[in-house]
Amino acid sequence: MRRRLLALLAVPVLALSAGCADEVSPAARVGDLEVTDDELMDEVEQWAANPAAFDQSQLDGLNPGTYPMRLVDVILQQRIDLELHKARFDELDLDLDDSLRTTALAQLFQGDLALAQQALEGFTEDYADRYVDDISRQVAVEQALGQDYIAWRTEAYREADIEVSPRYGRWDAEAQSVVEPDGPTRPTVAAP
Repeated sequence: MRRRLLALLAVPVLALSAGCADEVSPAARVGDLEVTDDELMDEVEQWAANPAAFDQSQLDGLNPGTYPMRLVDVILQQRIDLELHKARFDELDLDLDDSLRTTALAQLFQGDLALAQQALEGFTEDYADRYVDDISRQVAVEQALGQDYIAWRTEAYREADIEVSPRYGRWDAEAQSVVEPDGPTRPTVAAP
């Protein structure tokens, strides 16, 4: 498994304000689904406020309501990936249950369910439940597709109509990732 909740501990800092959320275009589009600026900023705030998921020292020196640009892009990338998996989960008519949630948490935290609980407690209850369900759907798709999973994922990214608001960067279809926007360079803070 390549996903880890704690993977966001070391990201360079480029500040992005949470203000101006009422943009004309959404933060991203994945097919017919829109991720609004407000939804994205709410999700970024969940991660930025969770010391078990994000190195709080990376917020030092930033104005209140601003976040490291790299954090925003990582969360947006994750949201795009989770939405692609959710669509496939629905297409496969899979079921979400507590057994699947436990399996997902065990994989996410390399079997350490106590660590999982500690990390998830840093989120609001609603967001933690949503995040576990999102990861559970991802695991279910991987399990259902088995050896065909990597081919499906590659094809899903290639075929998906994904757009990212220039405010957050751009979608690089070749790299299958969000690329930070061009702009003035700001100092970065090295992770401890």
